[in-house]
Amino acid sequence: MQRQASPVGLGLRLRLMLTLAAVAIFPFACVAYVIVRDEVRNVTRSSDFEVHNAALAAQGRFARLLDRRQVQAVAEASSPTLRAAIRANSRSRLKHIARRNELLLVVDGHTYGRRIEDAVTARVQLVSGGETIGSVVAQQPADAATLKRLSAGAAHGVRLALARPGGTQPADATRGVTLPLAKGFGIHAYVPAGIESHRKNAAYVRVAEAGLLGLVALMLLALVLARPLLRAFRWTEEQASEARIDSLTGLANRRALEEILAAEISRAQRFAHQLAVVLLDLDRFKEINDSFGHAAGDVMLRAVSQLLTSLARQGDTVARWGGEEFVIVLPETDLAGASRFAERLRRTIEAHAVGEMKTSTSCGVATMLPEDSVDDLLRAADQALYRAKSNGRNRTETAIRGPRPAAA
Repeated sequence: MQRQASPVGLGLRLRLMLTLAAVAIFPFACVAYVIVRDEVRNVTRSSDFEVHNAALAAQGRFARLLDRRQVQAVAEASSPTLRAAIRANSRSRLKHIARRNELLLVVDGHTYGRRIEDAVTARVQLVSGGETIGSVVAQQPADAATLKRLSAGAAHGVRLALARPGGTQPADATRGVTLPLAKGFGIHAYVPAGIESHRKNAAYVRVAEAGLLGLVALMLLALVLARPLLRAFRWTEEQASEARIDSLTGLANRRALEEILAAEISRAQRFAHQLAVVLLDLDRFKEINDSFGHAAGDVMLRAVSQLLTSLARQGDTVARWGGEEFVIVLPETDLAGASRFAERLRRTIEAHAVGEMKTSTSCGVATMLPEDSVDDLLRAADQALYRAKSNGRNRTETAIRGPRPAAA
């Protein structure tokens, strides 16, 4: 009988590894979820901060640009050249001054210079003799060139757009903020949807990579810690297996045989199958021990065990019952088939020599009755074996069994 891994031992190993995996994965998954959630929040907060910071910076730059224009207008309003042109009422000189300085001059109800559309203006009054005679208008264009200057230094991924009341926002704008630059005019800072999605995906990837590395390290640690437990289970399994195996022959021992036979009886009763057992005993085995020694007797027992195993079918069970007695369990076998099998065993053992030693065997064959227990079936085989011994040994006897009488 070949030694196989115990199903109980395999089940314990499997449950241990599954338990370790669950203990490692569940808390790790919870931690990974919390980290991902916080990482996405950090990405969102970082985007909000970058957007607001870019809007504030653009607002400050635009204010400085407009201040420069206004300072230029103040300087021009007080220049002697403009004063002389106003006194001389020289329209050509006023147009020239306005065009050269990119200003608008409003004098006595007349406007000189080019008016820029979509521009933010700042006025500086012209005073002569204590009376206001006009104004110098500074113009800061709200165009692509100005937007480019406002965008300088913005964080990577942040976009700026000029905003007006009732105007539409950029199509790809998601998270953003709008700050005023002048009356009815503002700057809108935002992060495009594609960039924000890319940042979140990058956060997921970072957490996933860190999680996988941590999980691998945790599983390796669990495997290292599990090795002593697995060794203990393996030792327990080996001890349990040795308790079911005959150490001399390697066959199933009496305890294992009783368990196997009980299972076969249950199966035969459930499916209405035949079941037979052969109980055999080596004839005059004591003479072999007395003549050749106990070590030689052990050699003979191992040789007989190998013969029995080689002749048994797949599904049959060969066991050492004790001493020089062996039992073969034959599932789905009737009395005639079991008798033929026992005769083949008897003739093979009789013809086989181990060195100078030869032996013969007596066999008792019994088949199961529907209400049989393990003891009932083995007792019937033992009675048949006793008749074989009494009738001269080296023969096969069958147990003739009829239905049991009903209990009183």
